[in-house]
Amino acid sequence: MKIKNILAALALTAMTFGVNAAEPKKDTGAIETPAATTLNELLKLVKEDKIRQSRTNAKRVEEFRRDRNQQRALLNKAKAEQKREEDRTARLKAQYDANEKKLAELAAAKLLKAGSLGEMIGVVRQVAGDSAARFQRSVVTAQYPGRHQFLETLAQAKVFPEIPEIRRLWVEIQTEMTEQSKIVKFSTEIVNRDGRKEERTIDRIGGFNLVSNGEYLVFNDKEQDINQLLSQPKGDFVGTIEPYQGTSSGVERLAIDPSRGSILTIEVQRESWPDRVKKYAGVVGAAIGVVLALGLLIVLERIIVLSSLRSKMRAQAKSSTPGNNPLGRIMAVYLANKDDDTENLELKLDEAVLKETPRIERRITIIKVFAAVAPLMGLLGTVTGMIETFQSITLYGAGDPKVMAGGISQALMTTVLGIVAALPLILLHSVVSGIAKGLNHMLEEQSTGLIAQHEEEAGA
Repeated sequence: MKIKNILAALALTAMTFGVNAAEPKKDTGAIETPAATTLNELLKLVKEDKIRQSRTNAKRVEEFRRDRNQQRALLNKAKAEQKREEDRTARLKAQYDANEKKLAELAAAKLLKAGSLGEMIGVVRQVAGDSAARFQRSVVTAQYPGRHQFLETLAQAKVFPEIPEIRRLWVEIQTEMTEQSKIVKFSTEIVNRDGRKEERTIDRIGGFNLVSNGEYLVFNDKEQDINQLLSQPKGDFVGTIEPYQGTSSGVERLAIDPSRGSILTIEVQRESWPDRVKKYAGVVGAAIGVVLALGLLIVLERIIVLSSLRSKMRAQAKSSTPGNNPLGRIMAVYLANKDDDTENLELKLDEAVLKETPRIERRITIIKVFAAVAPLMGLLGTVTGMIETFQSITLYGAGDPKVMAGGISQALMTTVLGIVAALPLILLHSVVSGIAKGLNHMLEEQSTGLIAQHEEEAGA
């Protein structure tokens, strides 16, 4: 049985080696083992392979042990470094606590030795800070730039100020007070409307205004420079500058800005009346303007025509020859019917007067209609403007008044335009109507005189 088992094992081993030999060889990097042809060679190969595997395993174990020792050394080094850092942290914390305690003791000793001086230093820093902010916005800084920088440094200092610094603070405050009471001229660069710098001679009126070349300038406290306004304020403000600059002595009127530029900047944004009419009048305002223009043209035409008729009728009253005018035509009717009886002549003359009256009063009623329509058109613009305002409130709410300003301005502007158009038309209608009534009265008077003259001639 033993012999059979040995032979079966050898046969199985031989089959295994045969299969391995039949497979394609792969390059594994190991030493290629020669194939055995006999049992003795097979035994020898097995023994050699076992010896070689033992050597390889021993080598690997040696490498593992060497790597383990190296990692252990690194771990020990890291632990030692951690221990040193922990010790250093403990020492630094102890030193920090000791320093904090010492600083607290020194601060207490400082306050104890300073006494009331500490309160005085606090006041100095507060005054320096307030003065720095005030000087930075002051118009005087336009002439003396950079004054606030020293005060800012003094206000932020962590140490007690020295006597020269306190003295300089007092000098700067006194200088500001003195300069605000002066009117001086100085030359410096300004930033014009194009953003370029140019040299200007500037008049500084105390701490209120800067003027030059007939216009106001404004001091920009953020950039610390002088800027030319994009546009000058409306009204009489600018008109006072040139007379003021042209006067070398005495007293001259000049508008000043007590807010040191804020009011001036706002006044620049104020719209003139032509700008308001152009911006807010709208279609209704344009229609009111057309009505006013037509009414004025009719008034002008009527005044010219009626004045000419009045001159002709006055000349006709002094002449016995009928002319081409209302009074001349009535005289012509009288001369044509002077042989008739008084009643018939009176009817003829009344008819002639009635024919001339429409010619004299022509288009006067239209002036009256225009004077009545203009306020109604202004009321129409008011209603449409308020509708626009309510629509803006519906969309954006009533939190921002600027949203409603456009509609309200349109409403008020058309009302003003309607009244402005109605007032002159009403007055001029009265003038034209008065002239026409005077001419009619002259015709009636002359007609009555002619009838009286006819009665006298008939009675004679």
